[in-house]
Amino acid sequence: MSLVIGPCWWSIYRDHNPVCSQYKPDFISLYTGAVLMTSDRSALYDLERQRRVQEPIDPSRGRWVLPFFYPPFFALFLAPLAALSFSAAFALMTLFNLALLALALRVLMGMLELGSAQKKWLILATFCNYGVHYALLEAQTSFIALTLLVFYLSALSSPADEKAGLWSGLMFFKPQLAVTLLIILIVRRRRVAFVVAIVVLGALALVSLFLMGLEGLEHYVAASREAWSADNFLNIMRPEQPERMHNLRALAYYVISAPWREYIWLALTLAVIGMIACQCLQHKAISNASWLKILIGVILVTPHLHDHDMTLFIVPASFLLKLGGDEVPPWFALALVAVGFLPLLNTLTFPHLPPLVPLAGIVYLFSGFDISARPTR
Repeated sequence: MSLVIGPCWWSIYRDHNPVCSQYKPDFISLYTGAVLMTSDRSALYDLERQRRVQEPIDPSRGRWVLPFFYPPFFALFLAPLAALSFSAAFALMTLFNLALLALALRVLMGMLELGSAQKKWLILATFCNYGVHYALLEAQTSFIALTLLVFYLSALSSPADEKAGLWSGLMFFKPQLAVTLLIILIVRRRRVAFVVAIVVLGALALVSLFLMGLEGLEHYVAASREAWSADNFLNIMRPEQPERMHNLRALAYYVISAPWREYIWLALTLAVIGMIACQCLQHKAISNASWLKILIGVILVTPHLHDHDMTLFIVPASFLLKLGGDEVPPWFALALVAVGFLPLLNTLTFPHLPPLVPLAGIVYLFSGFDISARPTR
């Protein structure tokens, strides 16, 4: 994968458009948010203004925009990138992501007390994960989400578990991931952590309000609806195809036709959230086997789960390796490598195969198959 991703990354750095794709690089939307936050934040969610920022960067695809729709507080976080050229900012974000990946792996290895063989297999599984390569190629924000998720789990396993509220609150830069983490805090009765999360969320909301005002936030909501539902492809990104993602939504959209697919998606989501709650309530200390199911469930219920978000599967992979023992069984290792390639297989064969990641996840979660493990807090 590196032999393919490497030249593609270089084409983005040098020419600002990937030779391996007909679309703009994802990072261009992040850079657009940074530029507008520093130059004209009142136009942060003006799609035409975003397009004009992107047009000189990638003139060949200048007729449409890859929208920036992260919350205003995240645009403020990205703002320093505007001081750099697109290429320099892209390279810096790649280095930042590599540092976050190394940090997340180190924390996971220490938290789970992985042995030498387990650490080696985790590193191998990480770089056999298509999502990791894709997120590095696009300089995506998935590594930020990965690091916050790892910190959240580490906090829950420590006496100072109120820090889990801090990390889950910061995760609201991707609200679709943060909500399930809050549900876990509620079910586990981590009241202090939950209050901290709400306080952090409130502070981020105030920052966004200060930056944009009420009218600006209204533009944020309105632009989001316009971009993902509009039919005019010249000025906005083509509406996404949910069946190309790797979550429960993708599975429902692929198998069931409208209008029933929305109901099936809702039913699957509620079933998995119910499973997560049951796993959280089973024992005073959640076992590693339960955490494995919880984490898979948290990822699968996320409404938007693209190729780069497969990076998050590094976390359940580490729990699976812990359950395998110090001498990692061959089937554990092969399973990790195979799962890492499933998103790539779907991408190459779309639309001929169903979404394999959620399909495999659902089978595992509800098959009754379990792995004994020592409990952790």
